[in-house]
Amino acid sequence: MSNGHPSSEDLNLFLSRPANTARNGRVVRHLLAECPDCRKRLRQIGWQDDRLERLLRLSNSELSDSDSAGLSSAASYDQAFGKAERSLDAFFAPVRHLDVAPEKLMAEIESLAPDEQIRRARSDPRFALPQVVHLLSDRSHAIRYHAPEDMLHLATLARVTAETCLAADAGGELRLADLRSWAWGHYGNALRVCGRLREAEEALARATTLREEGTGDPPLRARLLEVAASLSTFQRRFEAAISLAEEASQIYRDLGETHMLASALVNKAIAELYSGEMESAVDILNRAVPLIDYETDPHLLLAACHNLVRCYIDLDRPEQALSIYSETRELYKEFGDSLIQLRVGWQEGQLLRDLGHLRAAETSLLQARSGFMERGLMYEVAVVSLDLAALYVKMRSIEEVRQIVVAAAPIFRALGVDREALASLLQLQQVADQEQEALDLIRFLNARIEPFSQRRPLR
Repeated sequence: MSNGHPSSEDLNLFLSRPANTARNGRVVRHLLAECPDCRKRLRQIGWQDDRLERLLRLSNSELSDSDSAGLSSAASYDQAFGKAERSLDAFFAPVRHLDVAPEKLMAEIESLAPDEQIRRARSDPRFALPQVVHLLSDRSHAIRYHAPEDMLHLATLARVTAETCLAADAGGELRLADLRSWAWGHYGNALRVCGRLREAEEALARATTLREEGTGDPPLRARLLEVAASLSTFQRRFEAAISLAEEASQIYRDLGETHMLASALVNKAIAELYSGEMESAVDILNRAVPLIDYETDPHLLLAACHNLVRCYIDLDRPEQALSIYSETRELYKEFGDSLIQLRVGWQEGQLLRDLGHLRAAETSLLQARSGFMERGLMYEVAVVSLDLAALYVKMRSIEEVRQIVVAAAPIFRALGVDREALASLLQLQQVADQEQEALDLIRFLNARIEPFSQRRPLR
């Protein structure tokens, strides 16, 4: 080091990362001081900014932990750099070369019965590869809207395959921990989508433990924070969900990952929406939409626009809801997923109702209720029934209100609502001709059954 700056030799050796922790520790100490000249020299000899920032962020984080443990400053930097260096080694370690394309291995798995797929994933080392784990995870995530049980099965396969994978094939112990954390995170998310919230929480705890044993990869941490935020929303822990989503957002901002930042913002907006903070949700969604890369994830744009329409409906701003809905109508048509189409039809019915097109709204809502009934989604059937009841109250169709109540009563019982809610539903028949009292009862019933939701927002 000359004049307080690392020499060219120091920087070149720093780039090559040989096992000289003491020298590299001195370089890190200097770079942590934000020396612009040395950072410029590093860029000139091939060290990209994002890689340098990740290294220094890891080092600085470890330094803070070491200092709090009472280590000396020099020792802290050296220890911090030692771990950062090991993490970088893990990032660039080679993984096992594939003799067979992962798609061909997937086709072989898919030809088997479900139970045999799990057994083969556990016993056949040909499948125990990071590429297969990621392919299974991606396919699981892709079917989250229309086949939640199949999503869970594929996520289970990914988890089993990751647990069978060897460190040598994954690129070392740290990378293996990352891989398993990734798989457990997807598994936890699939459990959440299927409404198995306690198991989802346990899976995410396991994913977090594995992440802490890994490389410290920031995108992995952000992804797990997003999954945890979604789970917290399902659990009605909205403040926690918002905090977790914001933490994920900050990581993506630091990394310059604008599309993933949009994903975290949509996650945060959904938590705000379900907590009743519609204005905040609108603001967040309007910031997220321009950041979305449609080619990378068209579902994310659909989710953002769909939830934005819902916010405007709930805010009693149907004209703005209609404007967004009209702009995204073609986007909705691109997805053949029948569950998405049901939710769109439901939303269209609400929008038509608020715009005063009552008979058209009735048609859309009846179709949505029938579709949810066929799928066995009883919570959705109950809520659409209440939407229909409110519509018929406004239309002064008293007999239709009573018919809706009779049809909805067994569904409310199946959901397990308390006696007060069930009595209020039956009372709706008696006040169907008194608009304000009937609408107040319907709002009360919506609030009482909302906790029974499996909480599957379009996301």
